[in-house]
Parts: sequence; C-alpha cells; structure tokens
Amino acid sequence: MTTFLSVGGKKIVLAEAVKFARQYLSGEGNWAYPAYDAYPGHAGSEVGRPDLLAVALLNAHQRPVESYYGLESLLPLINERLADPALSGTLADADQGTVDAIARLFGILDEQRPKHVSLTKLSKVLHRKRPELLPLYDKNIWRCYAEGGLIPQDRSRSWHDYSQLLVAAMKHDLTDQIEQWQAIADMATEPSITPLRAMDIVGWHLGSQAS
Repeated sequence: MTTFLSVGGKKIVLAEAVKFARQYLSGEGNWAYPAYDAYPGHAGSEVGRPDLLAVALLNAHQRPVESYYGLESLLPLINERLADPALSGTLADADQGTVDAIARLFGILDEQRPKHVSLTKLSKVLHRKRPELLPLYDKNIWRCYAEGGLIPQDRSRSWHDYSQLLVAAMKHDLTDQIEQWQAIADMATEPSITPLRAMDIVGWHLGSQAS
C-alpha cells in the first residue's frame, strides 16, 4: 500500500518526499541546508541583530537593507512576546495556550508592519530561536493550506487570527505524521533539524510544484 505525507490539503508519496528531503539535506550547496540551519546568529534565547540576516539564507532576500531595518525596529516587541512562558516545548505537544501565544507573536504584524517585512521574513527569524515550536512560512506553505482548501482566504482576517488557524492546522499535520517527519529529520546530522523543519522542507516542495 502506498503511503502518503500530507501538508495542508496537498499530498506526496512518502518515498518521493524522502527522496527530495535527501537531496535538500545533502549539504552539497544547492539548498538552504545547512546554511540557514547552521548559521550561528545571536547567542541566547532572544532575537538579536545577527539573527535578522538569516532570512536571506532561505531566499527571503528581497529589499534586504529595508527588511533588516524593519525587522530591527520590531526587536523590542518580538523579544517581549518571545519571553512568554507559553512559548516552550514542541508544536506537537502544544496546547491551546501555546498556539495562542504563537498567534500573538506573529500578530505583531497587525500592530507594526514595516515596509518589506512579511510573515515569511518574520517566521524565518523566529524559527531558529524555537526550532521545535515556531513554524516557517512562505508562499509555498500558503499554497498548501490556503489553496489546499483548509484555510479559506479572507483578506479582512488579521495576522493573529490567520496564525491561529495556520498553526493549529500545522500542529495537526505534525502530530498525525510525527514518525515520518522524525525519520526525515534524522537524515540531517550537521546540524540536526527538527520534525517541524522537516515538514517545512516537504511543504515547500509541495507548494513549489503548484506555482
């Protein structure tokens, strides 16, 4: 029987997902691994200025100077919300309080959204500080969940409310297939990655096929 992996409303044969992940994680310089995952950034649990440069290593490098200064302006608010005790553990084990805390963190963009700063860039900064908990996001992940029909499009929806729906859906995909995501994550050794990052790699691949 053929086994599939699902990210949002899109599916891929498990063997194909493993094949792509093996290529991605080969460390041969064709993909963002290990550059993004091994980038040292700012030491400690808070987001610092060096962390802001990591977005370019996942190809979110449009208008890099403006993006850097925009993200820098958000640092006090980012670190205030990142200090929430609810932002601990893994997304697989997250309760509703943790999902709400992630939505508040991403919801910063409802209150302050500097030019050229998006959820894509914000998530790429934040994931590295809590790689087991905070998911990555980009247009390919959007395609999996929005075009996949799980999160109906609504332009009036806040980033906070959108993030609640997105994170809950991602938690389901992570926990429902945790053994497969862990097996893919185990292919990465220097550095290691989390099952959540493994799901992002496969989701990115699925979304890119729909472009």
